[in-house]
Amino acid sequence: MFESISTPDFETLYTNKELNVIDIRETNSYLQGHLAHSISLPVTVLPNMLQKLNKAKTYHIISYSGRRSEVIASFMATKGFHAVHVIGGIKQLSKDF
Repeated sequence: MFESISTPDFETLYTNKELNVIDIRETNSYLQGHLAHSISLPVTVLPNMLQKLNKAKTYHIISYSGRRSEVIASFMATKGFHAVHVIGGIKQLSKDF
């Protein structure tokens, strides 16, 4: 299943619930700043790591601007995962978040 969520709705959900967040940016970008408890699976390695993920869980996919996360969330859905694309990506998250 593939869904999308706005950044304000994602921020609210993230604040109130423990989420499985996959950050698909390259490792150096992830290390410069990322969401607490997110996991780094760059877009270049994620397809080879799918077998390590639990299909029973929902994964929120975040990229820099949201374009790549939409593609990856759609791809994951074709592989049987429940993936949620974060519209606008990390650059749209509020500065206080």
